[in-house]
Amino acid sequence: MNPAPRHDGHASEAPVGAAILLVVLLVAACGLASGVPTAGPVSPGPAGSPPASADGELPSPTWWPGGVVEAVLLLGKSDLDVQAAGADLGASASTQDLEAMWGAADGLTRVLVKLPSQVDRIRDYPTTVKLAAAYDAALPDMLAGTTKLRDSITAGDAAGIAAGSQQMAKGLEAYSDVRTLLADAVGQAALMQRILVK
Repeated sequence: MNPAPRHDGHASEAPVGAAILLVVLLVAACGLASGVPTAGPVSPGPAGSPPASADGELPSPTWWPGGVVEAVLLLGKSDLDVQAAGADLGASASTQDLEAMWGAADGLTRVLVKLPSQVDRIRDYPTTVKLAAAYDAALPDMLAGTTKLRDSITAGDAAGIAAGSQQMAKGLEAYSDVRTLLADAVGQAALMQRILVK
C-alpha cells in the first residue's frame, strides 16, 4: 500500500519538479535499467567450456559449493529485478508520477534489502570474493538512497528527493562493477547447476 505523497506545503511544486528531473537524469546516466545480461543463456567460452588438454581430455573443473551456486543464481535473478525497478523508476519520473515513483523506489528498496544475506553466502569463497566486495561497495549507497527517495516522496521533501537520488546514483555507479563480475559468475553457476541436475 503506497502512502500518498504529501502536497501540504512541505515542498512546493517547483522544487519537487526539479528534484524529479534530477531523478530522470541520474537514472539515465547510471544505466539503472540497462539490459545487462546476467542470468541469460550461458555462452560457450572460457567460463562455460574449458579448453581441452593436448590429449583431448577436458580438465576437471573446480566445483563451487552448492550454497555459493545457489546464492550467485539468486543474485543474478535479483539483478533482473533491479533492472525492472530501474525501468519503472525512470518511466514514472519522466511522467512526474509521484505515486508511481514511490512504488518503484519502494520496490527497489525491497529488492536491495534482501541482497546482503546472499552476498554473505559468497563472501568467503575465493572465486566470488571480488564479487562480494563489489556488492559491499555499491549496496549501502543504493539502499540508503532508494530508502531516502521513497520516504522523501512520502513527505513531499524536494531536498530529500534530490539527496536520495544522488546517493542512489553514487551506489549505482559502483554497481556497474557488480554487473561486470556477476555476468560471468552467473554463467559459471548456471553451467554447474545444469551439469549437476543431469
